[in-house]
Amino acid sequence: MKKLFSLVLALLIGLLCLTPAFAAESAYDMQLKTSCGGDCGYSPVIIIPGIMQSQTYVQDKNGNDIMTSDGFPIVEGMDLSFMFDTVAVENEIKAKMPDILKAILKRDRSELLDVLIDIFDKSFADHYFNPDGTRVNPDATDKYPYSLEECKKVPDKSYNYAKGYSKDDKGNTLPTTKYEHQYDFIYRQVNIEQFCEKAGYDHAYYYAYSSFGNILEDAAGLNDYIDMVKAQTGHDKVSLVFISLGGTIANTYLADYIDESEIDRIILAAAALDGSYLLGDLMDARTSFNNGYALYNDLIPGIVEIANEEYMALAYMGNTIARAIPQEVFSDFLQEALERGLDDVLGKCIRNCQSMWALVPSEMYPAMAAKYISDSEHAKLKEMTDRYWNIQKNAKTRLKELDKNGVDIFVITGYNLQLPAAVEHYNISSDNIIQAASTSAGAKFAPLGSPFAGSYTPAIDASYLDPGRLVDAGTCALPDKTFFVKNQSHLKLQSAVNDVIGLCVSILTDKSIKDARANSGGYRQFNEYRDLSAIEDLMRRYNEADKDALKPAKREKCDEAYAKAEKLLAKREWSQSETEEVEQEFYKAMEKAKLLGNNADSSFAKYSVSPFFTKLFKAMSDLFAKIFGGNDFWLFFIPLI
Repeated sequence: MKKLFSLVLALLIGLLCLTPAFAAESAYDMQLKTSCGGDCGYSPVIIIPGIMQSQTYVQDKNGNDIMTSDGFPIVEGMDLSFMFDTVAVENEIKAKMPDILKAILKRDRSELLDVLIDIFDKSFADHYFNPDGTRVNPDATDKYPYSLEECKKVPDKSYNYAKGYSKDDKGNTLPTTKYEHQYDFIYRQVNIEQFCEKAGYDHAYYYAYSSFGNILEDAAGLNDYIDMVKAQTGHDKVSLVFISLGGTIANTYLADYIDESEIDRIILAAAALDGSYLLGDLMDARTSFNNGYALYNDLIPGIVEIANEEYMALAYMGNTIARAIPQEVFSDFLQEALERGLDDVLGKCIRNCQSMWALVPSEMYPAMAAKYISDSEHAKLKEMTDRYWNIQKNAKTRLKELDKNGVDIFVITGYNLQLPAAVEHYNISSDNIIQAASTSAGAKFAPLGSPFAGSYTPAIDASYLDPGRLVDAGTCALPDKTFFVKNQSHLKLQSAVNDVIGLCVSILTDKSIKDARANSGGYRQFNEYRDLSAIEDLMRRYNEADKDALKPAKREKCDEAYAKAEKLLAKREWSQSETEEVEQEFYKAMEKAKLLGNNADSSFAKYSVSPFFTKLFKAMSDLFAKIFGGNDFWLFFIPLI
């Protein structure tokens, strides 16, 4: 439920963004901190992360952290639940419950929304922006003016706070977060241990910035940060990895600041190079709520699939239950609630925030800017958003120019997934959060769910089409240096240590990888997402088990399954179906050896019963979709009555 709640909030407030510019270069420690002195063969890497992957504390006018009722500061980062005073919100809901029930009994939608919006307003007030794009409250972001080697030694600020989630055996409140040191937080956001084990932790850096603010200033700060990294490592070149929102910083940095002589390699991984329709649609209240097919067939499964795929059977059952709600009531209420929420609450966050505007797709920007920020009160903000838009709409051309000049740039993008079905543009190829045309810098994608027609002519030739004819890489900015991962979700990048993150590490450390095609280091240009979490957990359990206590036949089966798992993880050609086969074999071997514990699902329940019910309820959902289409049950039966 917490994951689902966080996801809904994420969809409402958008995706990514800000921070004030880094301090002047003189504020950094510019002393050499590496033993190699810049002569080791590995350029230092700077990670520029995405949304909520930095810790930003909201403060009062005196520079003190604003605290919640249960003793934790308001933080934009770590977890969306830390952005709000949840105890105060719960108390407010309890206090307003009589008013809520009264409005429901009266069937007065406007009165109900008035009460809910008032609660919503008090929840978000700490995160509001002024019309000129400045924050109502100051903020302070935890930043790291040193390598991950130093981050291992520096205590993380959040570890000192507690909300009373758990206590030790003496009744003392335990820390809410597990980030004892700064590195622990960074590790949870982007795990680049594979790089650090090769090049050294003193060659890895993390450029932190707030999720809401000013992308233009962030890019200027990155420029200064690069000088610091060069001075601390002794290297004359650095590599940059831009992730998610980091793509908007990449656009600005590459347009205004890049010194090509100091760049080794650049990777754009799931980077929002041309914004996201998810954010643009939400900001403009463009929804699919009037689309009955989306409401009753795609909305619930889409959200559940992003949050937790284990509950897909319940998601498809939810489609049937949802049809019992009259469409007019369902769609009208949702649309009015979103519009009221944007106008009275969220608009003060996202419509007044420069970094949120950086996530509006370039084609949507002119009309939306004219609609929301063309008045004199927003003049300063619009000056900044106009400047970024001019950078954004030329980003593809700029990438081509830099590539022609010899700058080594690679792109990694997920595709073939829907955006959340609540927004108007949901049914286009994406990674669940950003449309694939944006993260690929201009690749062309077939309509979601179907391949290009047989008569389709590739932009270059057929070798730039994926095997399913779902994408034409020939139209993107860097067709020879763009990797595509089918069904890779934006929200599962952190867990893809052996896949997408492993690919990034290989590009950073292996100079024999020169492109995504002939010299790709064994990686396919068109790869496929695979979920390795269960296999990795089984491998961990087997390594911790007392193998000598096993009967020879059972140990042999487990050893065989383990060897297959090791071989699978090392593969650079990924397949989800092969992964599922290896996982099932390993799980059954571990089950027979009684190494899974009493709480584990039986292999029959896990691999037969659960998939059966998922298929059953999906079949029911599909049947109702054919019979009722985009209608609820009521619209079908009323004419019969």
